[in-house]
Amino acid sequence: PALSSRTEISARRRGLALLAMANDLRDKGIEIANDAVRDDNAGNYEDAINKYCKAAEYLMTATKYEKNPVTLKTIREKSLEYVQRAEALKQGLAGKGAGGKKAGGGGGSKEEEEESEDDDVEPEPLTEEQLAKAEAEMKEELSKLIGMESVKKQMEQLCKQLSLDIRRRAEGHNTLDAIRHMMFTGNPGVGKTTVTRER
Repeated sequence: PALSSRTEISARRRGLALLAMANDLRDKGIEIANDAVRDDNAGNYEDAINKYCKAAEYLMTATKYEKNPVTLKTIREKSLEYVQRAEALKQGLAGKGAGGKKAGGGGGSKEEEEESEDDDVEPEPLTEEQLAKAEAEMKEELSKLIGMESVKKQMEQLCKQLSLDIRRRAEGHNTLDAIRHMMFTGNPGVGKTTVTRER
């Protein structure tokens, strides 16, 4: 009996160590991805490409140790999203050197561009007043939530970035449609779904 309990304790410790490793890798991947998005938004596309790839590597390594199937699926999806964004940026940079396109654009044929223009009818951008109203509503809803200071801070940063993009478009500057992603992880009952719905 004593040997069995030692074996169980040892297995439990290994399991906890693997879980901690998965969490550390996942958290590091998310941190690098957030840096990549900041670089992407700032127009530092080469740095963003490297960071998107590095984030995907960390996240895919985390999948080796992750046991939760829902988290595993989310990590894989985000890794794929980061790799695809890095590829889109690479194509955009290659196109910029040849034809002067912005990094978010593809390198497709003229027919593909015309088809995508028909499919991607963009809604009218928000005015400053509409954005200010939306930001005030968001702050009001988030203020009702207890804790989650980092989520609140990131949402405020997102609003500021959107506001800056609107101003840049109004002045005739190009802006890159960056990935506006978030991955919510945590124990049940901490507010992941609530925040997602408020977003």
